[in-house]
Amino acid sequence: MAKIIVKRNSQWINKIRDIGIFINGELVGAIKDGKTQQYEVKSGEHEIYAKIDWCGSQKILIDAADNEIITIKLTGFKYGSWFLPIFLGIMLIYSLGKYVLNFNMSFLIVFGIVMFLYLLYFLTLGRNSYLTLKLLK
Repeated sequence: MAKIIVKRNSQWINKIRDIGIFINGELVGAIKDGKTQQYEVKSGEHEIYAKIDWCGSQKILIDAADNEIITIKLTGFKYGSWFLPIFLGIMLIYSLGKYVLNFNMSFLIVFGIVMFLYLLYFLTLGRNSYLTLKLLK
């Protein structure tokens, strides 16, 4: 038997949600924020991916030898740690400028829309790129 170790990074954007780990299309467990899980598999080829709600990761193929230990790093939304604070900051500056200081801050709406569309991409068409699995050597 081989071991697959999955190490999940700690990220505040997905902190309270568990991420499901799938091996050969079967849910084998869920991993909490910042935790490490290990799964025993038979030697041979295995397809691994992760899912959180309707979003997921790319599928990776591994060829596990007997008694081999394979380590995989699992990360969440690539820009999640800075995305929301910047988006909220832009909207705050826009609101302060327009309603308190009476400045025309319409150009900031463009940045907000671009960031919203970027997030929307990862929640729709790019949903299988929301999470990232990386094989560690």
